[in-house]
Amino acid sequence: MLIATEGTRRRIGFTGRVFLVTATLVGVVVAIALLIASNSVQRSSEATARRGLEQSADLVAQFLSGRERSLAGGASVFVQGPYFRTLVSERRSDDILDQTFEAVSQLESQWVSITDARGVLLAKSDEPAVRGDELGGVPLIAGALRGKVTAGFGVSHDSLLFQAVAVPIVIPGGILVGALIATRLVDSLLAHDVRAATASEVVFFTRAVDGTIRVAASTLGRDAAVLSAVRRLTALPSGGMASNVPQPGLRVDSIDYLAQRASLTTAGGEVVGGFVVLRSRDVERSGLAGVQRSIVLAGVIGFLLTLVVAYAAARRIARPVRVLADAVQRAADGDYHGTVAHSVLGSSAGAEVTELAEAFDSLLTDLRDKEALIAMRVANVAVRSEALSPADDPGARRGRRLRLAGGIFSIPDPHPHAGARPGIVMQPGSILANRYRIDALLGSGGMGMVYRAFDRTLSDTVAVKLLRPEVVVADADAYAHFKQELRLARRVTHRNVVRTHDLGESDGVPFITMEFVDGKSLAEIIRARGALSTTVVVAIAKQLLRALVAAHAQQVVHGDLKPQNLLIGPNGVLKVSDFGVARLVRDPWRGALPRDANDAAENTSRLRGAVIGTPEYMAPEQLIGGSATVQSDIYAAGIVLHECVSGTTPYRADTPMAFFAHKLDTPVSTVTPDSHAPTMRAPRASNSVVKQIIAHMTAHDVGSRPISASVLLARFSRVL
Repeated sequence: MLIATEGTRRRIGFTGRVFLVTATLVGVVVAIALLIASNSVQRSSEATARRGLEQSADLVAQFLSGRERSLAGGASVFVQGPYFRTLVSERRSDDILDQTFEAVSQLESQWVSITDARGVLLAKSDEPAVRGDELGGVPLIAGALRGKVTAGFGVSHDSLLFQAVAVPIVIPGGILVGALIATRLVDSLLAHDVRAATASEVVFFTRAVDGTIRVAASTLGRDAAVLSAVRRLTALPSGGMASNVPQPGLRVDSIDYLAQRASLTTAGGEVVGGFVVLRSRDVERSGLAGVQRSIVLAGVIGFLLTLVVAYAAARRIARPVRVLADAVQRAADGDYHGTVAHSVLGSSAGAEVTELAEAFDSLLTDLRDKEALIAMRVANVAVRSEALSPADDPGARRGRRLRLAGGIFSIPDPHPHAGARPGIVMQPGSILANRYRIDALLGSGGMGMVYRAFDRTLSDTVAVKLLRPEVVVADADAYAHFKQELRLARRVTHRNVVRTHDLGESDGVPFITMEFVDGKSLAEIIRARGALSTTVVVAIAKQLLRALVAAHAQQVVHGDLKPQNLLIGPNGVLKVSDFGVARLVRDPWRGALPRDANDAAENTSRLRGAVIGTPEYMAPEQLIGGSATVQSDIYAAGIVLHECVSGTTPYRADTPMAFFAHKLDTPVSTVTPDSHAPTMRAPRASNSVVKQIIAHMTAHDVGSRPISASVLLARFSRVL
């Protein structure tokens, strides 16, 4: 199953997977959006239908209220007739009966009744023979006998629902002599008038004292289905029916209705019936169906368009990823010469992918640099047997010339053991500080000797540098300087800087332990090969400048950069060693002029200290007593790179004075190459750019040099 899944993934490809994931997500989102929209429209439609139903119920109530006002107004006008009032006041029953017939005709009512001032029935149009009934206790008539126009609903013969008004009959002088009661039936004609006005179905019903419900009038008919539906709707607990309360839907003759009911009461407030307003759900759904179809159509179109956009986005995302994947595969196969060019990625790559491509290009550049240095070391082993003899070696010849200058240049003796004080010369197998077993001598310098040793405590190989006893004797501050060296060197942590571990002392001889680099110094490689190719020089320059960027960021300068201090390991990583004369980027004596003999002596001492280094690589300002600075490190790096591309340093002389005069007066760009130096091997265009950068780095004027190692690193990164 897993194999099939992996095979399917490979068949689909990255673009297909991105498209499928995007399409699935978009499909789910669109489906959810459609569902939410449909439900929202349905709820909105339901709410709209409910509002329409409520409005219809209000219109029915207003319609009934208008009928009531019309009937009450007509009755009030009718009782104002002088003849009519006289008949009532004189209780002339036969003539009053004729007036009831006249009132029925004028008021368009079903029947009219007239009582005297005590509520005794005088005449009734629908029952001429009935007289003398006591009606004063009926709330409708009682209100009129108190001088008010009253109205209400009533029920006759259990299923006739009527609307009644009662108006007082008053003769001049304000004497009440009786009341006129007029009624109108609530029938199907009224129901159809209501439907025409409200666009809703309506059912009027009566409710007997025992709770029996009967249909009085209906636009849906009076069949059993309508009656059953109304009975279900009006099946309320004891206490009566509330007015204008939304009710659940009804189903009549296979049609679903939304229902709204209201109660109808007598003048005394007794519920005698009510009405139900109904709106068909199918009608509402027909309008909703059109909206839903529009939503679904819009969703489908949007989904299809989104699929097109998703496919384009998938290709846009996948294309730079494929380019990166191909470049990674080539790098895994050992081909470090490809680049993820922005012209290939183009504008289709986002900022993150572009940053990834730039980081990968930087990684490939580092791998190419390491590959070039590794290849150079391998080739260096092959040519060691063919190296120049000391008599013909320009480096050796140069060393003899400088040794003519005397002790000021602090040139180490070719045989460091000769004349060395006991304690600094360690034989293989010796134990230092009861911890380090000395294995071999690695080299010597102006301040001490370096051995390869085995740390028996940590089971690790380290480099141990011992300070020369004669330096301690000559300079009482040497040990303090040694501590300063360690303290400053430990601040610089970078893969291109030899790590400093610890400070110790054995038999009065101070020493420091450092990372051991199993490699060759750049000086050995130049001595064996001569000028190096531009590719190798640029690789060396970038790693050297990375080390300087890290050191200068910690406010530390090297002060003694030279090929002997640049070690190239078997993995192609260059490491800068021996921060022995490093100084903080500050000079407490900067700009001070000697004011007396003590100041002059102090400046003289400072001049002596300035040449604790290698004059061939020191900046002009250092040779005349200036302190080591960022710019002096840049100058020294430029001289080192000049030696890499030409096989020799630019300044040569047989005496110290001639060397000083030559170096202080002649810019590097105008120095005539040594006729014995190997020919530079590099592409013409790249070599020209490298020479321009080196000329900028080795400018005599400090202000004319690059302001920082990071600026130079960026320039060298663009060379190849």
